[in-house]
Amino acid sequence: MRIGARWLLAAWAVVVLFAVAAAAGPVASPVTAGGSGGRSAAELTALWQRYGDTSGAWLGADRTASVPLPDGRRLWLFSDTFLGRPDPDGARPRSASLVHNSAVVQDGDRLTTVHGGSPNRPESLVANDTDAQFHWIGDAAVRGDEVQVLVNRYRSTGPGPLDHALAGTELTTLSLPALAPGRLRPLPLGDKVSWGSEVMADGGHTYVYGTEAAGQMKFAHLARVRGDDLGQAWEFWTGKGWSNRVDDSARLLSGVGTTFGVRRVADRYVLVTHENNLLFSSDFVAYTAASPTGPFEGPHYLFRAPETEAGHVVYDADLHLDLTGPGALLVSYNVNDLDEAVAYADASIYRPRFFEVPWPPVAADRPPAPPGGLTAVPDGSGTARLAWKAEGGRDYRVHRRDVTAGQTHFVRLDGDAPGRFRSEFLVNGHKYEFGVTAVDRRGESAMSPVATMTATVPPPPAPTLVRAEPGDDGKVTLQWTEVPFVQLFKIYYRDLSAGQKNRSPAGAYPGQSATVGPLRHGHRYEFTVVAVGGGGDSVHSKGLRAVAVVAAPPAPGTPSAQARPDGTVQLTWPPVAPGLGYKIYQRDVSRGGADWGQPGIANTTQFRSHPLEHGHEYEFVVVAVNDGGEGARSPVVRVRARLAAPADAPTRLRATPDGAAVLLRWRSEQTWHWVFRRDVTAGESAFTREEYAVQGTRATLNNLVAGHDYELRVAAFNPGGVGPQSAPVRVRVASALPTNLTATATGPGNVRVTWRETRTDVLYRVQMRDATAGEQWSTDPLVVDGDHYDRILLTAGHRYEFRLQVNDLTTDPVSVTVR
Repeated sequence: MRIGARWLLAAWAVVVLFAVAAAAGPVASPVTAGGSGGRSAAELTALWQRYGDTSGAWLGADRTASVPLPDGRRLWLFSDTFLGRPDPDGARPRSASLVHNSAVVQDGDRLTTVHGGSPNRPESLVANDTDAQFHWIGDAAVRGDEVQVLVNRYRSTGPGPLDHALAGTELTTLSLPALAPGRLRPLPLGDKVSWGSEVMADGGHTYVYGTEAAGQMKFAHLARVRGDDLGQAWEFWTGKGWSNRVDDSARLLSGVGTTFGVRRVADRYVLVTHENNLLFSSDFVAYTAASPTGPFEGPHYLFRAPETEAGHVVYDADLHLDLTGPGALLVSYNVNDLDEAVAYADASIYRPRFFEVPWPPVAADRPPAPPGGLTAVPDGSGTARLAWKAEGGRDYRVHRRDVTAGQTHFVRLDGDAPGRFRSEFLVNGHKYEFGVTAVDRRGESAMSPVATMTATVPPPPAPTLVRAEPGDDGKVTLQWTEVPFVQLFKIYYRDLSAGQKNRSPAGAYPGQSATVGPLRHGHRYEFTVVAVGGGGDSVHSKGLRAVAVVAAPPAPGTPSAQARPDGTVQLTWPPVAPGLGYKIYQRDVSRGGADWGQPGIANTTQFRSHPLEHGHEYEFVVVAVNDGGEGARSPVVRVRARLAAPADAPTRLRATPDGAAVLLRWRSEQTWHWVFRRDVTAGESAFTREEYAVQGTRATLNNLVAGHDYELRVAAFNPGGVGPQSAPVRVRVASALPTNLTATATGPGNVRVTWRETRTDVLYRVQMRDATAGEQWSTDPLVVDGDHYDRILLTAGHRYEFRLQVNDLTTDPVSVTVR
């Protein structure tokens, strides 16, 4: 009963020209966005935010696979993708087109959005989807003159946003260099595993990882082909060897996402995934193995996504090792919100994020001892009470494993654990193992001896329906009371006007509200809700009734139109009814235009036009729209467009040192700004404008000289010119050199060099010379991360000198005589 929310399924489970894939193949249009090579995680995140805000073609998407192409371009592959541009307030228009897979081609500093269909009727890139089925992108690899792409086909099993099931895996190709899609070829892989979570070439094989969804658990599987052709016969890992039967495929480990990354790093295979052993986790973790087949050790906790603090969900992970240097993992992940209204209100939510972490992790030298005396007792209400012997000065982390569900690795639970802990959201009859680790300044201990417990979880009580509110679009919004330890609810309805006796399912929904519809106009419906908990389903709630309404909207009142200095026109008008969209028609009277042309779209009672031609007079009318179509037009409003350079200088400019960079913030009503800098220490008298303009009121300046003083200014600009510069602000870039350098003889032939770090983002090179022997300075080839350095096998009685080098700066030497 709910149409258009399928893009929420994956959460569970700069100007750009438009490019589309027509019958003859995709049509490319260049886009200025900047190359990806050498960009930081923050810069890549900002790249996609900027692209979604300014391209006019790509609003947001998930999956975020990247494939380097032989000609130097990069292919970014996405699943559910919204097309178009955001509203002036940053919202995603309700009219934005959704396709289930797409691509963005990066060619140096140009980006091109590619999908099927036409600009007015867009379709998915590699499949013609219908309401009954759709295709999501797996992973891809280059083979010869084409890109082989794995896609997974899903079928709808009901009207809710979670009602879908895997129907199979298919293979398609994108020709090079045109990237024209080929035909879809079903692969004989069944519908148990969604293959293509990762495609990894290693040795003489290409390995394909997949994900099996079993209830709320997800398990990794592994297959391979000889060579690089994914269209030939597959072999499947059985846990002991390889088989040509897909039914023999064995689970590698639990807790993976629908997509995850696997790459060989040095002599280990690293698997990075969103933590799926726990529902709605914020964590991203890594597992390691000596072979692509495992066994995998871990988890190593890499990163906690900040977006969950705002109520959003994060999911999936992709590795992009070719975009970063050695000693680090660059990972992308996806963000969404299960409240459709929230996701539509802020288009920036549904866009990829990136993070980068050092790798491999450094183990603690002398971790604390694990705690003892752990007990786990079911309390009969669906939770487990844990207790252990706690010591002062330590924190504790609780870990859980659902043995019955086949969970292979422990998962760390959220929450403070001072010696007692309550574990929630258990499943009735499931056997659980619990462990506790101690954490202090030395690191984290090994896990305590496990405590085992079988959960006793009663069925949840039925929720109480508190509201059934019909809109004028044929939909009814339901709200119900919270049920403890329940995160999923099933909605049912009966069409009383049609004499329906048995309840029909309307889908499964998280949270405490759902919008059901569209329903038949004028029909009376009865709705009930069932809570789904660890102890099973509750009984149906008491029914609540509502009459569905679909009404054509009346005409809006007379709009007001204000010409803005940036050449746009700001329109406002009286609201017609809640939940409506609006179409805004315009025509250029100065050019004698009689045709109103294609309308703009708004989901609020405000609209800002695109920049108009200076001095021309325009007419606007507004039409309210719902599922019944367009209503009557508003009275005409006329306005003359004006364009002027910004009149005001930005204010409250602040500069904050951040390692080798400087963070700038200021206040301004304008969108685009130039930043100007002057190196005071170097004696520069004139300000120099930065190479790239800044969108918004924040900027990060790099390529600064450590220890130098700078003066900085900001000025707003638009197509009409550059406005006045702000008052300057002065900032000093922190020196990267450490202080308190000391060398101490620690034993026969041994010396320890210590220092105090002034910044934590610096790697050091240690230089040494035997002063007694008259040696020249030599540099240790290994860089040091931290505040000390140990040297052994030195000559007794000799005096040695040590110093540290950071970039082109060197500390004063210190000396020590070896024992």
